[in-house]
Amino acid sequence: MARSAKFPCRQPGCGKLQDKPGYCDGHRRAVLKAQKQVVTFDYKERNRFYQRKSWKDVRALVLQQEPFCRACRKYGKLEPATHVDHMKPIEFGGDAFSLANLQSMCKPCHERKTRHDEHCRKLGSWVIDSGVNCEG
Repeated sequence: MARSAKFPCRQPGCGKLQDKPGYCDGHRRAVLKAQKQVVTFDYKERNRFYQRKSWKDVRALVLQQEPFCRACRKYGKLEPATHVDHMKPIEFGGDAFSLANLQSMCKPCHERKTRHDEHCRKLGSWVIDSGVNCEG
């Protein structure tokens, strides 16, 4: 039985061969650690905004004015809102504090909308998600 060819480590300058494509054991740990540090930093920076008193005040106002999930209401459901969403994300030019850019949502709808926004971040452009659907 013939063996398949070995793959070189993806780390520039490393010539270690391995059975699967990717990094060798020595470089895999270092790459994962570096990626985790970047993700953690980005997460902290993004969430610093949501800890400010000014955001908490606006959030409370939006939930008071619109106590039910906007997405669910489109489908005739009355679900209590627990999250406030930026319809157009801040990083794509959405106004952080404009009431016209904020909507109340329940947790499942907000999670769907967040997945849509994360997909747009990966693509590098934003499109309106009018298809947030409340099923279940």
